[in-house]
Amino acid sequence: MKWLFFLLILANGALYLWATNATPQAGIDLPEAEPGVNLDSMELVSEKAIVVGARTDCLRIGPFATRETLDNGWSLLVNHGYGLTRQRTAAREERIYQVVAGPFGSDIARDNARIKLQDQDIRATSLRRSDEKLLLLQPFAKEPMAVAYAASLEWLQLPVNVRLQVRTLGPLYWLEVPDVITEQRREELAKLNWADAMAELTPVICPKSG
Repeated sequence: MKWLFFLLILANGALYLWATNATPQAGIDLPEAEPGVNLDSMELVSEKAIVVGARTDCLRIGPFATRETLDNGWSLLVNHGYGLTRQRTAAREERIYQVVAGPFGSDIARDNARIKLQDQDIRATSLRRSDEKLLLLQPFAKEPMAVAYAASLEWLQLPVNVRLQVRTLGPLYWLEVPDVITEQRREELAKLNWADAMAELTPVICPKSG
């Protein structure tokens, strides 16, 4: 009977070893999930290819400065098979920031200021706005540059400030081709003479059909 008893002990030991190796022991933590994996941002390569393939470009040509160059551009498109085109128009607004000295109470005061500026090699041109007597020192396209220039002249102890001048100019025109333009077609159109130095070809997202 002793040999049967020893066989039972061996079987229990083998079963214990198998159970402890297959099951995590108490007090031993499982590895944590790796941080920094954003499942929402992951995408399949095949999905990405489908999305990129679906982004087709139409074309916007312009701006054209005059109706004449616009009509010329439209004729070029028609001759190359793009009969369905749309026209867009927008007025031009020109904003100029003028650094001026003044206003002065009299012509004599303005002339004295002009002489003082000329002594410092600063060119000044007479400028009249309404009844104000002013001297135009320098125009700028951007306000920060005008403000900085005006501040640099404070040591002259003259009334120097920045005045905004807004002018509405004639409209600009664009042509839009609501058709898919391949890279080959875009290169062909880019070689055409649009008769307007401002005209450029700009890819735009095609409008949804329907």
